[in-house]
Amino acid sequence: MPSRPLILHITGDYPDATRAPTTVAIKTLIDSLGGCDHVVVSLTRTPDPRRLKTVELPAPPGQRLFAIHHFGLPFGVGLLPSFHRVARQIEQLLGDNGLCPDLVHSHRLTFDGIAGALIARRRGIGHFVSVRGEVESKVLRYKPTYRPLVRRILRSADRVFFVSAWFRPHLEQLCPDIADKATALPNIVANTREVITPIPPDDHIVAAANLDIYEKKGLDRLIAAFAKAAPRIPDARLEIIGRGTAENVARLQQLIDASGVAPRIRLSGAMPNADFLARLPRALAMALPSHNETFGMVYTEALFAGVPILYSRDTGIDGHLDGLDVGIAVPAGDTDAIAAGLVRLTHDNQRFRAAIATAAPELFARFDRDRQVASYMGDVAAAMSRHRRNGALRASPVSSHDIPARNRGAAGVE
Repeated sequence: MPSRPLILHITGDYPDATRAPTTVAIKTLIDSLGGCDHVVVSLTRTPDPRRLKTVELPAPPGQRLFAIHHFGLPFGVGLLPSFHRVARQIEQLLGDNGLCPDLVHSHRLTFDGIAGALIARRRGIGHFVSVRGEVESKVLRYKPTYRPLVRRILRSADRVFFVSAWFRPHLEQLCPDIADKATALPNIVANTREVITPIPPDDHIVAAANLDIYEKKGLDRLIAAFAKAAPRIPDARLEIIGRGTAENVARLQQLIDASGVAPRIRLSGAMPNADFLARLPRALAMALPSHNETFGMVYTEALFAGVPILYSRDTGIDGHLDGLDVGIAVPAGDTDAIAAGLVRLTHDNQRFRAAIATAAPELFARFDRDRQVASYMGDVAAAMSRHRRNGALRASPVSSHDIPARNRGAAGVE
């Protein structure tokens, strides 16, 4: 493997200066891969042809960052032709800048993966795909005629990374022969450690989230569940941390005021991550019963702070914690189950904190950044070696023939 392989990253969820704020998860991964050089293509869909643009933005050493605002209709209309055009735009960008990537990493299987598979096939290079169950679940549910296309992308990929471990059984049911190339790739957090020493907590249960998507994050259900649990946990209070528009903050405050336990629930506003991590170890628990969550880094941050968690089944961090008794999984929409979970986390708090301390080596093995980076670099070397041996281009993994003509561009996914 060359000393500095060049990886092309295609992502629709990267925090560039031309778009609204978004998660830093993909940026954190790329910044951690110091053994490679990187070309990052940050995609933003726009239905307005007047807003199409491609611009290069400042990037750290060893990286180049291009923001592409590409044409695309809402609800997945014209998804396949849209990402065929994206592939051509990226190819033009690479050619104009004299960039020859050794590998493509598509950070969303069912969107970026279409363009990434085309580029990898045309250039005869390796292709990694990340699975973020939030978007994949929508496409496979509402656009079932895209399932053959998804299978072809998966089968031609060199590695399938499950950021959303909870979605792995669903995807392996669709495409069982990916099992040997599939592996977990949890989002990286800053406070991983091999030894976790929980400290005595105070009386607050914390929830941290983007308040502008409070329903997706389950904050409305959490407030209702806390009100139900309140008589059984009379000393506990709930603190909700996060930024949001004045309108959404007001809506949450209305829910709090109507809960019957308003004096015990506080909206604390935005907080820098370093300050949040410094305060987190004293939390009684971290509760966030999200719906259709890709991963949720706050869960991992809480565990490495020694704090037990409440999370939703079949979403978020679920699937990454198998075999570990470090929190409580509940059905996302079940207020009674959430309330019961809050009671258990409060009454059995010392036991849960001790279990986290015991599980620390295994948590570190699953989530440590250095181990993930080493594994990723090994996958890069293997993929590059494989494609050098094969030499010739493989058959196209993506074709318009994968989708019946009557369904090409059909609506169905937001």
